[in-house]
Amino acid sequence: MRVEERERSSVKRRLAGEMGRPRPKLPHVSEEMKRLAQLLEAEILTWPNVTSRPMFGLNGIYRGSNVFAVLPRTRAMDVPDSIAFRLLKRPPHIIAELHKDNRIVAPTPEAKWISFVIQYDSEIHGALNWLALAYRQAAKS
Repeated sequence: MRVEERERSSVKRRLAGEMGRPRPKLPHVSEEMKRLAQLLEAEILTWPNVTSRPMFGLNGIYRGSNVFAVLPRTRAMDVPDSIAFRLLKRPPHIIAELHKDNRIVAPTPEAKWISFVIQYDSEIHGALNWLALAYRQAAKS
């Protein structure tokens, strides 16, 4: 990298830190999580109007033009070995279900993205239930 390019890059990084949010630290995922994410993605891609695009070590899962989930390729959103999904609407019964599920990680109650920790094959069914809800909501946005 030339000196000018390095200086420009350094200025961009400083400005990003001063003007915007710091870059999130995306934790690495295990080989087992990569395998589980591939199983989930294979299932989700059979749903109508669903596509997948790589983004920052994750695969963004879209319904039409609306992203509703991210599955790890090499990185996770918040917690290692987790997937993440978006719920645009959270009526009281959904909030209660989120609180009851000990695999759910939400940094704040109003966080846009919710992480779901998967450690065993048996948790794929629970993940698919949350992803299906996010998928249904993505059709309405």
